[in-house]
Amino acid sequence: MAGFRAALGDPAGFPDCLLGVDFLGCGDRPLDIAIRCGPPAFVAALIASGADPRAEAADGFPPLFQAIDAPREDRHAVLAVLLDAGADTEQRGLNDGTALHHAVARRDIAAVRMLLAHGADIAARTRIDDLSTPLEDAEAMGFAEAVALMRPAPSPPRRRR
Repeated sequence: MAGFRAALGDPAGFPDCLLGVDFLGCGDRPLDIAIRCGPPAFVAALIASGADPRAEAADGFPPLFQAIDAPREDRHAVLAVLLDAGADTEQRGLNDGTALHHAVARRDIAAVRMLLAHGADIAARTRIDDLSTPLEDAEAMGFAEAVALMRPAPSPPRRRR
């Protein structure tokens, strides 16, 4: 942790601070960099040291969105760390969508499952563009696996007396 802090120039407020520069296209907070480039255990260590898994993102990519987009095979492990640390599944980001909208847009069924398991709202509507829900987006995209997870199971037929 000390080496990472030093490499960033020993910023005030570390680890929950704005760096004022986008390091390697990873974002402008230490947690952003860890989500994109660090092992899940390091993401957890930053959060344990005070990094906010609910941090606002001026670029439209809060922590959950970054984990969904991370170009790494263990991105779902990072997503799990964030969710277990209390990241907000309803936090708005790109195009006013939630993380569930974003996972649907990326056709990431594992992320969809994880977000639903942590209470993501399938009825959350964007407040711009199509005013759509994640379920409506999945239906429009033909993302049948996600639709099946989000659409409530039909009630069994009632027996006639």
